[in-house]
Amino acid sequence: MMAGARLSAKKILIVEDSYLIAESMSQTIADVGFATVGPVDTADRAMREIEHDVPDGVLLDVSLRDGSTVAVAKVLRQLRVPFVVVSAYAHDTLPAELRHAPYLAKPMSETELIETIRRTFEQ
Repeated sequence: MMAGARLSAKKILIVEDSYLIAESMSQTIADVGFATVGPVDTADRAMREIEHDVPDGVLLDVSLRDGSTVAVAKVLRQLRVPFVVVSAYAHDTLPAELRHAPYLAKPMSETELIETIRRTFEQ
């Protein structure tokens, strides 16, 4: 079975408040066979989406319109849902609760995004 075939069933939730970044990530992910969920632009909407249908993985911006995504990360850990922190903030400035997650710095290339999500969500 090819890696792309295994990944095609993976539902990836995008939690990002920048419309352009969210749409770009969504298109890139869809182009390589992931099923995208969202994007959602607030922590509250992310929590509702997770409660409605638990994703296989999450791309999680740190700072949203309604605050930090630390609470979302906590729920994801409890549910054992892998996530990647996607942020323009330097890794060492992230809230402590997010520093142990895989990290992708904005701006990122499509290749960096694809490689990171495959490494994180393919397992």
